[in-house]
Amino acid sequence: MFHRSWRRLVSISAILAAMGATSGFAQGSEYYFPQVADGVTGSTSYSSSFLISNPQNKSNTVTICFTLPNSSTWLVDLRCLERPALAGRVSTRTFTIDPGESLRLFTSGTNALATGWAKIESILPLNVSEVFDVLGPSAAPVVSSEAGVLPAPLSTQFSFFVTEARDEPTYGTDVGTGFALVNPSGADAQVTATLYSRFGTLLAQRPFTVFQNHQTAVFVSQLFREVDFTVAGRSHGMVRFSSSVNIAMVALRQTRGNSSTISTIAVNPDSQLGMNIIYDREPNDTRATAQPIGALPTMIIGTINSPTDGRDVDTFSVTLQAGSVLYVVLLADMIGSPLEDVIQIQDAGGNAQLVVDTLLTGLRDHFVRFQVPASGTYFISHTGQGNTYGRGSYYRILLMAR
Repeated sequence: MFHRSWRRLVSISAILAAMGATSGFAQGSEYYFPQVADGVTGSTSYSSSFLISNPQNKSNTVTICFTLPNSSTWLVDLRCLERPALAGRVSTRTFTIDPGESLRLFTSGTNALATGWAKIESILPLNVSEVFDVLGPSAAPVVSSEAGVLPAPLSTQFSFFVTEARDEPTYGTDVGTGFALVNPSGADAQVTATLYSRFGTLLAQRPFTVFQNHQTAVFVSQLFREVDFTVAGRSHGMVRFSSSVNIAMVALRQTRGNSSTISTIAVNPDSQLGMNIIYDREPNDTRATAQPIGALPTMIIGTINSPTDGRDVDTFSVTLQAGSVLYVVLLADMIGSPLEDVIQIQDAGGNAQLVVDTLLTGLRDHFVRFQVPASGTYFISHTGQGNTYGRGSYYRILLMAR
């Protein structure tokens, strides 16, 4: 349904970067890339690269699969300079990557142009990303434009910034925004796209279906044909997507003028908006240097390690109301960290407060419940027992009060 201008859509195909994150590979990690482009159209060719590194201290088994938008398997001419044995015309390739090894797998860009999506599965977590290359006309084509992104998470809701412009002053040309969306589920995705102006006014809404294991790619101006994007020469706003099942997507901006360039747009799942996120920043060892926490709920992401690679205490301050209950969940053991957490809550005078501190059964991770006796500022002091500090002693703390 979104193919009014396929040649124009091809630009999206070659550059709409890849993001990803889930499927049915219960043994390990999954990474989705909603848009892959490979092949030649006219005097331009496209190639997609997958940059894979194994940070683990053991070998990792990896599978990469290519699928066409209609869910059919996609045979691509896969190349790998580091491991020529991985090359071939394949829709799926499984291989072992050694500890610390890095590989670049890429499509040859020599077939007739085709687009689709890719999934990478691995037994252990990987570092993986995708790069799109647009190669200009030449007997020996060279890269004229390149864009890359990280894998995208799956979610039922996404939002991203939209530009549709005919006289964007920064570029001196017109700019379009597009997206690629993949449904890796075994059920059809009933999706609703809603377009807002930069003032938050609802401009248009469009329901559509993405069948199971299908993918679609389209420009925003094509999806919302009823909207006049020529008003005042430029339109900025936001598109929000809501889906009945988890989907993955990626967005981009394309400038069109004397030359065509592509840049990617970060597409954040709205599930990340459910709580504030703050990061441990040193020094925060004392109440005087405590990091303030604003509105709850909040997730703290940190590491118990001092700037001199020594013992560390991370301290955070939060304002609480009398009679409320502060809930604290500490995650370290559960996420593969060697950290053995120690937590204490103090009032403004530095007095330790009575808390209910329970170890999650079978783990070193804590669940803390604190009944707030009086309104005011309280301090959460977090450290590690014994020698469980260091650059790998990372943690997450989830906070909620009610």
